[in-house]
Formats: sequence, structure tokens, C-alpha cells
Amino acid sequence: MRLMTSMRSKLAVGSVVAFGLVATVSAARAQDWYYINRQPAPLSVAQTMAASGLPYGYYWLQPNGNWGFEGSSDVVGNIYGRQPSLSERGRLYYPGELLR
Repeated sequence: MRLMTSMRSKLAVGSVVAFGLVATVSAARAQDWYYINRQPAPLSVAQTMAASGLPYGYYWLQPNGNWGFEGSSDVVGNIYGRQPSLSERGRLYYPGELLR
């Protein structure tokens, strides 16, 4: 009986240590949860994204500052604060389209 109790306590301690190690490593690598153009985001960028409430995942970023979610060509925003144009957002009307 004593052998079984000792084995259980060792298993419990081992589980707690393993969980603590995983939690520590996960927190230290938080920037790997955000990817920009298939590269892990730098820590400062990842912290800014997290503070903005963006979900973890893959994003694309263009040189002009437009960004969006990977897999979608829709422009979500601009890191420089510029509003995407109507054509970039897919909301530009063709001449005569409104009169049809």
C-alpha cells in the first residue's frame, strides 16, 4: 500500500512539474502565436497585437501598411492609420452600376 501511495505522489509531482515547464515555455514563446507573412512576429509586435485584442493566427502585411488575415485578400486595416481605399475594400462602384 505504501509503495502505491509513493508512486502516486511521484506521478502527481511529475505532472505538476511538467505542466509548469510547459506553461513557462509557452509564455516565453508567445510571439510565436502571431505570424506575419509566415514569420513569427517580434515580441513587441506580438504584444501590440495581443493588446489590440487580435486573435492568435496568421496575418499578411503589405509594404504600404495594409494588413489582413492570411487566406483572405480583404484589407482589414492599415498600421499607419490610413483608411484603405474603396477599391482596396472591394466597395468601389462602376460607372452606371447604381442606376441599373
